[in-house]
Amino acid sequence: MSALLPSEAPHTRLSVIVPTVKGAQRWSSMIRALERQARHAGGEVVLATAHDVPADPGEALRVVHRPGADVFELRSLGLEAASGECIAIIEDHILVSDDWCTGVLEAFARHPEADGVVGGVTNGAMRCLDRASFLLTWAPFLAPIDSVSADRCPPPGVIAFRASVVPRGRTEPGYVEYELTASLREEGRLVAAPEVSVEHIQFVGWRAFALQFHAGVAYAGLTNLSVAERPRSRRFTDAFALPRRLVRQTNRGLRRVGMVESIPCRAAVAVMALCNAVGQLVGIARHSVGHSPSHLE
Repeated sequence: MSALLPSEAPHTRLSVIVPTVKGAQRWSSMIRALERQARHAGGEVVLATAHDVPADPGEALRVVHRPGADVFELRSLGLEAASGECIAIIEDHILVSDDWCTGVLEAFARHPEADGVVGGVTNGAMRCLDRASFLLTWAPFLAPIDSVSADRCPPPGVIAFRASVVPRGRTEPGYVEYELTASLREEGRLVAAPEVSVEHIQFVGWRAFALQFHAGVAYAGLTNLSVAERPRSRRFTDAFALPRRLVRQTNRGLRRVGMVESIPCRAAVAVMALCNAVGQLVGIARHSVGHSPSHLE
């Protein structure tokens, strides 16, 4: 691993971690815009990349580079490098408003009792399969968000943490994505921040079905999570029940914001939910993630 570390400010309020397995054409303009507003907010951007490295990192941009790393490894590397009092994790295909960094910090200031804030998300990819893929993952967090979902962990992209609850040093794959967010939610330490939202723009087409399968394997195959300690028979039963639960959560999210989707899109959501469940069954049976994390973005 190599790192390009510009001079650090004596006090960093917010670290925004952006993991990416894609080349600079995917994230270059987004990173530059994010770096400018982070600098004005007294923060930094941590780009954790498995591919290209910027030739001229800005004063508020920190880069960690590990060729061949998957998104779980890159998030862990980004967390290890982050120095902010608050830490947000987004994706390289997410766009934020010009005052998003300030909004995240203001949300924490309004909620001193919270260790995490959860914002809402909108969709910027409008083809049927892209919409279905988006909804299956993000429907419980559609903007405007009024409360934290009780039955779905906020994905990276809409959540920020106080640094005090994030372990220092290298974290196990999946810990922040699944374990930390679940424990904070169950303990009532996450709050909704309806004024903070992002736009998710991911064009996946037919790849969406494979991505959902690999997402299921990557979750269920992790052995370091508390869920992996459940009896395998219980985990298999939960996986068989998963498609109905995911579709129900998606429909509930759509109703909450008054959104109506087409029948083809709803059908695609159901099939993708089945792909995720099959992936979980494979992960449980293998007791391993295999190569699935390398397929995720």
